[in-house]
Amino acid sequence: MLILGLDIGGANTKAALLKFSNRQITASYPYIEYFPFWEKTKEHITTLFQRIISNLINANGFKIEDINYVAVTMTAELSDAFQTKEEGIITILNALSENFEKETLSFITIHNKYVPYKIAEKSPKLLAAANWVSTALYLGLFEPNCVLIDAGSTTIDIIPISDSLPTSKGKTDIERLMHHELIYTGGLRATIPSITHYIPYQGYTLRVSFEKFALVSDVHRILNNITKEQYINDTADNRSKSLKDCYARLARIICADLTMISNKELDKIASYIYQKQRDIIKEEILEFFENIDVDDPGKNIVRNFFVLTGLSSEFLIRPVLEELGCKKIKDLEHITNIPDTISSSAFAVAGAFYYRHILKKNEV
Repeated sequence: MLILGLDIGGANTKAALLKFSNRQITASYPYIEYFPFWEKTKEHITTLFQRIISNLINANGFKIEDINYVAVTMTAELSDAFQTKEEGIITILNALSENFEKETLSFITIHNKYVPYKIAEKSPKLLAAANWVSTALYLGLFEPNCVLIDAGSTTIDIIPISDSLPTSKGKTDIERLMHHELIYTGGLRATIPSITHYIPYQGYTLRVSFEKFALVSDVHRILNNITKEQYINDTADNRSKSLKDCYARLARIICADLTMISNKELDKIASYIYQKQRDIIKEEILEFFENIDVDDPGKNIVRNFFVLTGLSSEFLIRPVLEELGCKKIKDLEHITNIPDTISSSAFAVAGAFYYRHILKKNEV
């Protein structure tokens, strides 16, 4: 059986093609494409799926007819390419139906269930920003009680898992923000003013310019937290991802250029911004703990067992948890044998669909 998993994000679309035999994953093929929805038209969305078919399915020796199911999750509906989330979801559903048979399409919902195309079309809001559900459902097959933290390019999800199921208090993005289960900062696309309004420089405290002169990806590139290849988003000025251009963009946040400020001084600024981003994450995790302690005195989840995934988990989440004294920290990829962090959400939506939906349906 072949299942294609799709995680359609506002900035990055991830895909994973999984082959199953005798209830085991016998082969997997990942794909990721930087696809900023806010710059695209409906026609571009259709061609995105055509490229996935070509670069992932056909390139690995398969045909579209070989795909038994397509399991889908999405967050792109939040993009300001759309006036409403419903408009975004319907637009994506239409593009999917132009490339795949509707009968093969299945969508994860915020209520831990997979639904077919017909139900998705009638109740699109059930699909909105549900990618955290499928990742938690897949991990729950391996670790029934833990906290999953998925740190990506743009956001961080904190997902409590109890008795193999996600038990988040929030279901929608706004509810998850309220309960400190969604943190709107990430390893690549965060702007500097979203992290700090001030930076230290030569004994002064300077307010940064409120322009999109640089992104946190420049900071993490300078600090060697990410490689040039991992810098998969567009740069703020459309120049290269070289260290020199990263330094130049960072200098601009205090209205300087590389003739006015040294790389050594910029290294200090980058380290300061990095610490400030970690402080934001630490504060949110502590608030998350408070919610658990107040409303769940029995602590049905294992608060001190954390599973990490996502391209920025190692440099944004692990050091914060270690600072908080958390000792049991594992990687999702190691536990579940998912082959890479970048496409893990697409892998998980396909894997959870097979083990939670297909096998369950066959057992009935």
